[in-house]
Amino acid sequence: MKRKNDFLSQYDVVNLNDLASDISDYYFPDSQIDPIVLAERKKISYSFGNYSDAFDGLLECSNRNFHIYINIDRLGHAYSERARFTFGHELGHYFIDDHRNALLKGLSPSHCSLTGFKSRNRAERQADFFASCLLMPELRFRKYCSNKKFEFRVIQELAKKFGTSISATALRFCSIGSHPIMVVYAYENNIKWYWSSNDFPFKFLKFGKDKLPEDTVAGEYFNLGRKFKNTQKVFAMDWFSIWKDSQAEKPFYEHCLMNNKHTFSIIWED
Repeated sequence: MKRKNDFLSQYDVVNLNDLASDISDYYFPDSQIDPIVLAERKKISYSFGNYSDAFDGLLECSNRNFHIYINIDRLGHAYSERARFTFGHELGHYFIDDHRNALLKGLSPSHCSLTGFKSRNRAERQADFFASCLLMPELRFRKYCSNKKFEFRVIQELAKKFGTSISATALRFCSIGSHPIMVVYAYENNIKWYWSSNDFPFKFLKFGKDKLPEDTVAGEYFNLGRKFKNTQKVFAMDWFSIWKDSQAEKPFYEHCLMNNKHTFSIIWED
């Protein structure tokens, strides 16, 4: 059965958060984080180029010098949300000691990254999470969340404030937000991973299988072609493994982002 820490271990979550937040607070104490400026401060060269569908980003090490490539064919312009996140991801490979040292010693060749929490590779997920923490420093994020009733609009506001995508912002909210939520990423009707706040009331999904439950908003998108732009009401029995009959009709909300073969659901209790 999948567990929430199939995404990242608690050890990774704590240490990457501390590392990235410290860097953000040191270099950008009073302003939005700019990955380009950070690279320049660390003497990391970079280029934005047209590389077709080859990768989102790439960190290269040559003669102990680092260079970041950002693919604007896939990411739009240099300051798009996805480009900022990908730049942060590549900086993660630099700032995370194991990643940087492997490149310096030639133990790990430069590789193409496809960012956005889609990879199953632990190093890629670490770099994705680092980027999330770097762009959304903990203290500033918590301050903005405090005393706000949770709804999808809060995620939208946070994404706009920090210049990040909805999915990256929702995952950050899982870790340090003010209301328990769960996020579920699926591809072609199969759950690839899910993660939740520590105090989310349910820990396991329905059936314990990879396939999306049919009665969820994401499930109806794949099975019936139904698209919902707004937040929808669901019940605990639609998504979760239920141990008591009294839990079955416990009301929850689901806001699902749908993009071709992908869905990203944010689920919470009122």
